[in-house]
Amino acid sequence: MNVRRTLPALVLLAALVTGCSTVQHQDSTDGPLDQPGDSDGGSGVECIPAKTGGSIFFGGDELHNYGHKALVIDKITLRKASGVRLVEALIVSNSSSFIGYGHGWPPDPEARTGPGIDWAHRRKAVGATISPQSDHAKVANNLVLHLQVTAASGARMAGIQVRYHVDGSAYMWDNALGLTVETKKTSC
Repeated sequence: MNVRRTLPALVLLAALVTGCSTVQHQDSTDGPLDQPGDSDGGSGVECIPAKTGGSIFFGGDELHNYGHKALVIDKITLRKASGVRLVEALIVSNSSSFIGYGHGWPPDPEARTGPGIDWAHRRKAVGATISPQSDHAKVANNLVLHLQVTAASGARMAGIQVRYHVDGSAYMWDNALGLTVETKKTSC
């Protein structure tokens, strides 16, 4: 009789332990947004002048699905951010150039209406599905962030982190470009 009562408790304990181990799963950095050789791309920092409380657009990254299955974006965060906060993240299809960087929101009309930029059909990045693309795709998925400056000085971020999944596998992608904001001067 004692064995029968202990067995269900052991099964429950095993289920709880197994469940906890999946919660602590690390996202792989070898996902379909990472092209072989991307780690050698280097890094940099973009400087944008903006006033405290003002908005910035940060749109120099492409989300290119090099895999064979569609991926879904789960979360976008700023890495090591101080004095800036993410308001929204969008994907803008384009066939010529990226939106780029600057102050204000939405991006200035020239950035939004340039040749090949499809601002009218932008979509929220979180929850978006990105289909597989060839290495030489004619249309890019430009990741464009709307950021707000929350500090009078020292506003910056080390980069962007995108968490996404393909089927049941979770992945993480980091860009190689950071940001500093000049709040005291009109130029960097």
